[in-house]
Amino acid sequence: MHKPEYINKHISFEASSKLCFRQQKITEQLGWAHYQNAQERLFYVNDSQHTLSMYLSGGYETHRTDIQSDYGAPGRFCLMPEGSESRWQLGTLQQFMHLYFDDSHLKQLAIRVFDKDPRMISLPELTFFRHPGLEALFRYQMADSNWSTDNHLAMAQITDTILVSMLQSSGLTKQVKTIKGGLSPKMANRVSDYMHAHFHRQIFLLELAELAQLSEYHFCRMFKLSFARTPQEYLIYIRIEQVKHLIKTSELTLAQISLQCGFSNQSHMGRNFKKLVGITPKVFQGT
Repeated sequence: MHKPEYINKHISFEASSKLCFRQQKITEQLGWAHYQNAQERLFYVNDSQHTLSMYLSGGYETHRTDIQSDYGAPGRFCLMPEGSESRWQLGTLQQFMHLYFDDSHLKQLAIRVFDKDPRMISLPELTFFRHPGLEALFRYQMADSNWSTDNHLAMAQITDTILVSMLQSSGLTKQVKTIKGGLSPKMANRVSDYMHAHFHRQIFLLELAELAQLSEYHFCRMFKLSFARTPQEYLIYIRIEQVKHLIKTSELTLAQISLQCGFSNQSHMGRNFKKLVGITPKVFQGT
């Protein structure tokens, strides 16, 4: 089975006995995979996303060879941040699940749920730690669930619950002591309020930059540090949230909703909706 784009690079030094039971891409920022493997030497490169993994069974003889580490076991987790590399010696037959997630998605959750400055969020590299709360979510909410398009929204909700639990857990995130760049809280609120008030029309970068009294280039850099999105991505996010609200609360057609929320047409809305939510507006309408 070909691995989807969100799965990080895996290089084997021996003939691979890896078996993928299932994998599911939720959005461009989130994905899951369920594997079985045994007796293999591996080199992992996390070059695109963070990875949170849990052993479902086995793993007793598995350990890292690039650092001094404990051994795996059912219920033990590994957290591999984006950009990390690791070498492993796998033992007897084991099953494990990987959650892949973008740094931007984690930081956007921190903003939305905790009103936390995304510049303060960083992930440590952790090997074979225990976390009963996360284990229950992995084992009983994800491992036992139906990984299909019909269950898409439930999978997305559980995934965000797992990531929120990570953000709340001591030791699973690093607090960055020195914050550099970004908009001031007052200016960030002013720009956000302006975009929420005018999302239904085209908002030019120049008018946002003038509001913040910055050059367009400098404003874009500072905005992304504060919101973990570009101005255009943030505008699309606002519009899609309004689309979701109108689908559930109004009698408007999807074509009418697309125009009311600032999209050029229904197709334009649909492409952006699928990118952010993982399903089409029509499927969302039927849930």
